[in-house]
Amino acid sequence: MIPDHYWRILRNWYFLIGGFALACALIAAAVLPSLLNGGDRGYSSSVTLGVTRMVSFSGTTAAGQGDSEAMASYTTSIAERGSSPQFISTLKDALAAEGVTLNGDPSFTANEGLFRITIEATADVPNDAQVIADTAAEQLIADTTAEEGRIALSLTSTSDQQETELLARLSVVYADRLDRLLELNEPDVRKALEVWIGRGVSASLSADYVRLVEDVARLSADPQLAVLNTEAEALESQLAEISAARRDFSTELLQGDPVSIVTPAETVLFAPGTTLKARDSAVMGLLVGLVLGWIGANMLESMQLNLRMKKHRDEEWDTSLSSAGSLFSDD
Repeated sequence: MIPDHYWRILRNWYFLIGGFALACALIAAAVLPSLLNGGDRGYSSSVTLGVTRMVSFSGTTAAGQGDSEAMASYTTSIAERGSSPQFISTLKDALAAEGVTLNGDPSFTANEGLFRITIEATADVPNDAQVIADTAAEQLIADTTAEEGRIALSLTSTSDQQETELLARLSVVYADRLDRLLELNEPDVRKALEVWIGRGVSASLSADYVRLVEDVARLSADPQLAVLNTEAEALESQLAEISAARRDFSTELLQGDPVSIVTPAETVLFAPGTTLKARDSAVMGLLVGLVLGWIGANMLESMQLNLRMKKHRDEEWDTSLSSAGSLFSDD
């Protein structure tokens, strides 16, 4: 059972409670959706990039041909570069030159399985969103291409320097080895030649010659010749590795950009992540209004009760004064 006191408040102040509820419902329906939904709708533009190859200091790895794990890691590193403060700062400068202001940083999402990077930019104007996405894609492609160029230049210059040093050293070793051979006794050399011919000369004359010198060094018991022969063989092996690395890596293979646009910019109107309907807002406002109205009604009811009690006390005081005055007048 509801106490009579509460019924009396409802009867006396129903218009106040209803007014509060109606006002709050209207205000909530008009204001809350725009506040909680992030204001006006914006535009989203996305560009998808494809990573076609990577260049490391050990050579070139291309998607589908090289190490897929390395390509996946490389794709992630490019996406992380796009989120770096340095990249965002450069992007802001590039957009400022085009008259576009970057209010929110674009997002860079890497798909390691497909070697793809999705760039998404948002703006209040569709053209601005597309310009931001396109500029970010162009800048990311330019940065990756420049990095590849620096690595390729370093690889080329390093291999050239190594080859020059190895050839110079090999020339000296060849000369020293020949001098040692000329100093040996003729019978030792003749015997080694007989053993070499007995084995049969193969297509690899360089390897056959190394074995010949090994036989001469063994027959003559000359440790210095053996050392020179081993060093020459090691230098030849290093030069062969450099030559093979050059065949595997060549700037002629680096045609086009290492990162390219797979899907051009697509711009769409997007809805805010949080959507609050006007009807739901009105219900929330109605409940809040009922609570506020009930509180206000209780306060006004208390004020009226206090006023009635004060008025009643004043009337009793006036009556007491009138009675006292009558007694004095009778005397």
